[in-house]
Amino acid sequence: MCATVCICVAPLAVTGCYDRQELEQQAFVSVLGVDKAPGGLIDCTFKIAQPISPSGGAGGASGGGEQPLASKTPVTVRAHSIYEAMLLANGSIERTLTFSHLTLIIFGSNVAKSGVLQYIQPLTRYREFRRTVPFAVADGEAKDIIQTFQPMLDTSTARVNDGISLLANRIGLIPNCRLHDLAAALENPHEDVVAPMYGVNKFVKDNKSLPDDSSISYEAGDVRRSGGNPVDWMGGAVFHGDKVVDFVNGEDSIYLRLLEGELDHARLDFQDPTNKQQNIGVELHKEGRAHYDVSLGNPVQIRVNVPVDVDVVNVSSGIDYSQTQPRAKLEKSLSDQLNQRLEGLLHRLLVTDHADVIPVSRYIRAQFPTYQAFQSYPWLTRLKTANIIVNSDIHVRRFGVQIEPLHETT
Repeated sequence: MCATVCICVAPLAVTGCYDRQELEQQAFVSVLGVDKAPGGLIDCTFKIAQPISPSGGAGGASGGGEQPLASKTPVTVRAHSIYEAMLLANGSIERTLTFSHLTLIIFGSNVAKSGVLQYIQPLTRYREFRRTVPFAVADGEAKDIIQTFQPMLDTSTARVNDGISLLANRIGLIPNCRLHDLAAALENPHEDVVAPMYGVNKFVKDNKSLPDDSSISYEAGDVRRSGGNPVDWMGGAVFHGDKVVDFVNGEDSIYLRLLEGELDHARLDFQDPTNKQQNIGVELHKEGRAHYDVSLGNPVQIRVNVPVDVDVVNVSSGIDYSQTQPRAKLEKSLSDQLNQRLEGLLHRLLVTDHADVIPVSRYIRAQFPTYQAFQSYPWLTRLKTANIIVNSDIHVRRFGVQIEPLHETT
């Protein structure tokens, strides 16, 4: 009898498929942009992944069928919140919008400067939204970045953003930052983050001629170039709390990644110690993570050791630095220049911006008996008068495949 009852009741307890969502019934948002709008509203821009048929046709269309709008233009919806914008967007998009495959969220500069917490806080509760999604800040409006973006190689938006994340770790021109990093920094005392910057290149967009000067720019949107993707990713936006308080360029981002200990290799130019009008190109190799020694006196003393090896890849002046004495002179000059740049960046971030994006505060936790004592310590106030000393101690380990410079025969 009991067996019969179990057999009859068991099918009723098995989960069914009444709430299933087929892939063909969903519109996957790959990039989300958030900008300020009048009346306290926001403009949400959705870049929707283009549906591809296994047979190779777009959107399941056959032969020479019309390309779906997802392949042509993003959609911008004005609303009170991101969630409401998703709801309103489904009044003109024939599939249910979902964030399960979101690869990037971009905040307009106006939103980032006024605070992003009110926009990301609901997303952390939304089950389809992953906190591991990277986020960035636009130089201007996010919708302009999304509308103008034209990748050089990849057709998949997800693949493009993954490639940019790999570039961030390999060359250091932009930081890597995910919404989880910002959420963790907001929940932990004395911590901040830097998000990558995107900007529409004014020379490429307007087909302008490059200026007749000797300046080089590492600013997103101002890189001297022609052709290619009209959008630059270069430098970062410095957050204090949930607000942007400063911007760093691409070169500063390389130094920041070295101070964080997250960059294994970097290419940089330094001034030639013998001929000040010429540059020396080097490739930096991290020997180990940067080490911080912080003394909580008055003033606070911050000493940073950044162990670095370099390969000399270019000596414009043609001077031979491979011998012992010239090599020692070169190493000292490179160390002094790098120390000065790293100290200047740290002073700007910690003292001027009051933003601990490394964060250095992690290295002082062990000096407090309890978490509450660490939390109540006036770290940012003490940083206003902090003394910062950086020692990079550069060692030149090779001069490329040809040690001596080229000499013209006469």
